[in-house]
Amino acid sequence: MKFKYLLIVIMMLLVTGCGNESDSIKFKNEYEKYNKDGYIDVFIDEDNIFQYASNEKIKEIMENGTGVIFIGGSQNNLSRSAINVMIKVIENTDINVIHYSNDVSSVSEYIDEDVDIPVVLFVIEGKIDSYHMGTINDKEELSNDEEIELYNIYLDGVHKVLNDVCDERC
Repeated sequence: MKFKYLLIVIMMLLVTGCGNESDSIKFKNEYEKYNKDGYIDVFIDEDNIFQYASNEKIKEIMENGTGVIFIGGSQNNLSRSAINVMIKVIENTDINVIHYSNDVSSVSEYIDEDVDIPVVLFVIEGKIDSYHMGTINDKEELSNDEEIELYNIYLDGVHKVLNDVCDERC
């Protein structure tokens, strides 16, 4: 009888993932818990594509990989504004993962200036194609025009990473 209960507990742990939150839920919760007290509101889908990246994973991408890396902080209004813009880019592209970290040291050796959050890097085959630090003029709350400008910067980078850049005929 004890074996039967043990087997049931083991099966429940396997099904629930031992209680660990998925990266998408963790990311959503991390950012949305600050939707008050002077922070810019962000609303993130439960099935978002942000994945937490270790320093080792970021190094792997920076040296050999292709992808989008977002370095930010949930209690930083510039990052929160940038996340809101990146979510719109995600909705309009086929990108399937954004690697996320809050550790600027993970990319600081690859950029020839002091790194501050947010910074979004667009890496292709181990080379930084482009990156954008801050928002537009480092404003926390973006006007519509500034949001469009940041959107276009991110969109261009994502299209290059996806290798689906189109020319003037598109």
